Amino acid sequence: MTILNVLKVEQPIGEFFIGAIDAKSLLEITTVDVRAFGKEQGGTIDGIQRELSKSRLKDLSQYVNLEYATFPTSVILAIDERCITLKKIEGCDGFYQLEVSAYDGSEGDEPIPLDASAFVLDGQHRLAGLENRDPEKKPFQVNVSIFVGADTSDQAEIFSRVNLAQTKVNKSLTYDLLESAKDVSPQKVAHDVVVALNADTRGPGPDEQGPFFEKIKRLGVRTPDVDGETLAQATVVNGLLRYLPQNQEKERSKSIFGFSNRSEKNENWRDRIFVDFYRNRDDTSIFLIVSNYFEAVADKWPDAWDDPKEGQILSRTTGFNALIRFLKDAYLHIVNDEPRVVEKSEFATVFDRITIKQEELNKGIYVPGSTGQGVLYKQLVKLGIPSERNNDQQDLF
Repeated sequence: MTILNVLKVEQPIGEFFIGAIDAKSLLEITTVDVRAFGKEQGGTIDGIQRELSKSRLKDLSQYVNLEYATFPTSVILAIDERCITLKKIEGCDGFYQLEVSAYDGSEGDEPIPLDASAFVLDGQHRLAGLENRDPEKKPFQVNVSIFVGADTSDQAEIFSRVNLAQTKVNKSLTYDLLESAKDVSPQKVAHDVVVALNADTRGPGPDEQGPFFEKIKRLGVRTPDVDGETLAQATVVNGLLRYLPQNQEKERSKSIFGFSNRSEKNENWRDRIFVDFYRNRDDTSIFLIVSNYFEAVADKWPDAWDDPKEGQILSRTTGFNALIRFLKDAYLHIVNDEPRVVEKSEFATVFDRITIKQEELNKGIYVPGSTGQGVLYKQLVKLGIPSERNNDQQDLF
C-alpha cells in the first residue's frame, strides 16, 4: 500500500491528481505497457509505451546519481480505480489523501497486484534510470500526475498528446544558455570558447577579424542583420567537446565540489588534446589553438572559407567536422612532449603539404553528411601528415 497527498486538477479530458512520491515507492507500484505485436494470429498490436532506449537508460542511470539531478516534469500514471481509495482532506479545498493498493479480484475479475497497479503513460525512462540510483543517497521525490480509471483509449490519447506536442529543443539554444551557468563543465568551456571565436575581431578591417567572426549561428538560426553565418553553434561546440573530458555530466558534478582540476583514471592529453588545459582552467589556450588552426585553414583556402560559393562545404558542417577531426592529427604531429599553444605558422606547415584545390571543396565531391566528412578527413591526413604517421590509413576512396 502506498499513500500520498494529492491535488485534484480538472481539464477538458477529465480530472486527474498531482502529487509527489518517493522514487522507491513509485517503482513498487508501476508497470509499463510496451506497444508491440501480440502473440495472437493476425498480427494484433497492443500496448501504449515505446521500448526502452538502452543508450538513454545508460545516460539517465548515471544522471540520477549526480548531485544536481532533477526531474521537474511529472511522471504520468494511469491507475485502475479498483486500486484507489480517495479521502478528502478536511479544510483543504481540492486536496485528497490517495491510497494505492492491490486489488484482490472478484468473480469475473482478475486480481491486480500492487506492482502492476499503476501504468506509466510518460516517464518510463526516468523511472528505469531511478532504479539505478545509489540507495545510500538521500531520497529522490518524483512529482506525478495520476489519472484514475482512464480507459485504454484515454491512456493512448494522453501518451500521444504528451509526446507529439513536444518540440525538440534546438541544441544551439541549449548550449547558449550555459553562458549563465556558474559551474565549470566541458559544455560550458566549449560554449565560452565558441562565443569568443564568433566575436573575435581585433580591429575594423576584415584582415583583423578571427576566422569565425560572425560565422556562427548562436541560437541555431541566423542572427538578424548578420550575413555569412554558416555554422550552428551546436556543431562547433560538439567539435570541441571531442577534445575535452569525456564524462561531461560527471565533470559538472565534480565542479560543484571544486574538483574539476582532478584528472580521471587513464586520462591522456594525446587522446583528448584539450583535457590538460581544461584541468588548469586555461580556456585561453584552447581558444588560441582553435583560432590559430582555422586561421591557417582560411589562409590555405581563403575564398572557400571566407566567401564560399553555392555548394562549397569548407566553412559548413561537412567541412568543419572533417577539419575539427583533423585538428588532433595536426596538433599531435607538431607537439611532442607536453600540451602547448601551436602557432598559426606551425599549422600552416601541415596545410602547405595538402594539394586539394579550393574549387574541389564542393558537395559534388564531398557529399553532405558523414560520408563526405570521412572522405575529406582521410585526404587531409594522407596529404598533410608524413606517411609514417598515417601508414595505417585506409585508401581514400
